[in-house]
Amino acid sequence: MEETQIKTEYFLGIEATGRTVALLTDADGEILGKGFAGPAVYSQVGQERSEQALWTAIIGAFAGAGYSTRDLLSGGGVLPQVAAICVGMSGVERPKDENQVRRILTGFNFSKNMLVTSDAHIVLEAGFLPPEGEDENRPAYGVAVLGGENGLAFAKGREGQTARAGGWGYLLGDEGSAHYIGLEAVKALLRQADGREAATILTGMVGQEWKMPANRPDSLSQRVYTLLAGLGSGGNKAQQAETLENYKRALAALAPLVERSAALGDQVAGQILDKVADEMARAVKAVIERTGLDKLPPVPAKFRLGGLDFQLTPGVGQVNSPKIPLAIYGSVMLSNPGELRRRLQERLPQCDAPIATINPSEGAVRLAQQMVD
Repeated sequence: MEETQIKTEYFLGIEATGRTVALLTDADGEILGKGFAGPAVYSQVGQERSEQALWTAIIGAFAGAGYSTRDLLSGGGVLPQVAAICVGMSGVERPKDENQVRRILTGFNFSKNMLVTSDAHIVLEAGFLPPEGEDENRPAYGVAVLGGENGLAFAKGREGQTARAGGWGYLLGDEGSAHYIGLEAVKALLRQADGREAATILTGMVGQEWKMPANRPDSLSQRVYTLLAGLGSGGNKAQQAETLENYKRALAALAPLVERSAALGDQVAGQILDKVADEMARAVKAVIERTGLDKLPPVPAKFRLGGLDFQLTPGVGQVNSPKIPLAIYGSVMLSNPGELRRRLQERLPQCDAPIATINPSEGAVRLAQQMVD
């Protein structure tokens, strides 16, 4: 028996970070299907693996909506028509990478309306809640902070202008990323072994995590350099990428130990997170200024009298400075006990309480829908 499909207007929103998540919705935003795959970040895995991961996630989303994966994979049926596709991908900063991802999507032949943007952009869209009194359907604005796989700040102004700061990779500055925090922990232990740093409970924690005597500076330094040794071996691109990812994963595994130690009052761990929070706060302030979010129109002050709410008109009475919407994402930003999150929030009094973004693909769908509104 042939499967029948109800014709509808589809939208695809895709998160392409350390994982790939494709979300298929109808025009009303109702989720019809989800698909999952491994990493599809073009700059890290190359065209073949990126294409494979994106395709696998998209097929999974349509399968969740009731389509026959056999027909889709074999090309035996007519491909569903998608009104618009948005991909939010880590590292899409260069026009070359963006164009390559566009070519991949074009080859899928699902839609002519395509948007390739950064992962931070879709995090902001997914985590945006309009301040009280504003239209809930208005375009998103505010700041997104990513801390986990990478570390950066992204802002979008009320008129749509965008800016980013940080996230320049493991060599040039990725403050707020889990591997950056892990590397700072190793550096602190080396200083402690030299007598240049105070004693820290991180010594035992790192030793247990890496299964080595962490109070032996030669063992620690050798471990880090061994992890990176493959980058100079002349292997192919896939091997080089795997070596780098193994290095970053090993260091990232230490980030939760730093947060846990800081929560226990460890001075060294607290100093690491203070340093990271300072850098991230500077990045946030930079993108706020570059997008004009530091000049948001004032919000009329409200007061209550006799059980009724009153609002003062700007220029007549007191007005309140509006808070800037803030969305956060990543293993470090969303961690428990949330020591870095707490420190960063203390340094950003101009921002509203952070909104945790759990499914950035929802932001990608929102951007896809805006393309045809």
